[in-house]
Amino acid sequence: MTALEAADRVAAVVTPEAVYVARLPDGPILVLNGTAALVWQSAVASTRETIAERIAAATSMPVDGIRTDVEAFLESLIAQGLLVDAPAGRY
Repeated sequence: MTALEAADRVAAVVTPEAVYVARLPDGPILVLNGTAALVWQSAVASTRETIAERIAAATSMPVDGIRTDVEAFLESLIAQGLLVDAPAGRY
């Protein structure tokens, strides 16, 4: 199983309305709300293999209908240097 975590020098602040993510110290700040915020929170709280299932359960959407979009968004966060693979054994 693989896991993701915030990259070095990346901070996230979770509020009821959004997740604010930024590279420190200069940003920019990325504001994630709605499903994007759920993806971030699931990404740093579970294994990569279960993220789509967690989002599907939270949104009452079929997992097969969202898996591709969730994976694409995760890849975008990785490409931006905001998420990285977590060390082995995290989960």
